[in-house]
Amino acid sequence: MIDKESVLKFFSTCNRPLSFKETISQMGLDRMEARRLRKILQGLVKSGELIMTRQGRYGTPEEMSLVKGYFEAHRDGYGFVIPEDPGQRDVFVPSKATLGAMEGDRVIVRIENPKKRDGRILRILERAQTRLVGTLEITKGVSFLKPKRRDIPFDIYIAPKDRKNAGNGDMVVAEILTYPTDKRPPSGKVIRILKKPEVPAEEVESIIDEFNLPRKFPTDVTKSARSLSAEIPGDEPGRRKDLQKLPTVTIDGERAKDFDDAISIKLRKFGYTLYVH
Repeated sequence: MIDKESVLKFFSTCNRPLSFKETISQMGLDRMEARRLRKILQGLVKSGELIMTRQGRYGTPEEMSLVKGYFEAHRDGYGFVIPEDPGQRDVFVPSKATLGAMEGDRVIVRIENPKKRDGRILRILERAQTRLVGTLEITKGVSFLKPKRRDIPFDIYIAPKDRKNAGNGDMVVAEILTYPTDKRPPSGKVIRILKKPEVPAEEVESIIDEFNLPRKFPTDVTKSARSLSAEIPGDEPGRRKDLQKLPTVTIDGERAKDFDDAISIKLRKFGYTLYVH
């Protein structure tokens, strides 16, 4: 009985892409196994473990000078694919060759210039972004969301029916409906209007919405968190150096959620000592 592992092992030994019929013949499969093979191939192509060419042939990405990895986007449109295989170098992707990939997307890239390590994205296997926070801009009835994140080079088109009563200049959370292509921008719909984005609590809510984080946690997690003591254990102070008398200044911004980054400076006989906390 053939399975995913046996099919992958077979293709890892092939020196060229094979058609469906060639695969059946070389693997020596009967009719029932051939039907099973078709389903396995579909799943492997979907996951990116195998590639199907335009001629309907199958092969491994490595055999076709293809690389699987994650896209790191730059606000100017270009980016880099970070290979899943840690032994491979990053692949530079020009802005015209991204296929509309966004930050964090899992992609397949073809290396077109091995010396310069330039490539073109052929497929997007998984999308990383489903929601974005940004400012809604309405001009002559046409509205676009300008993402707050600097690594998203696309404006998101918002149809009038999908504005949810948001006005020009409002900070909103939008859900992506269609992803960008070489011919059209992405589109989305407003799911939440941030009435006071400058308030830290509201910004936290926007982050929860943007990354679809849970607002409620399992009972055992909540119970465990509540069991933690707010007091410092008796033996802990003795294991740490007491710097409470050292004048210290935070380097966190005014709107920071926690003030846990700071510096201190102390004048010495032959210079200064800088403490970074």
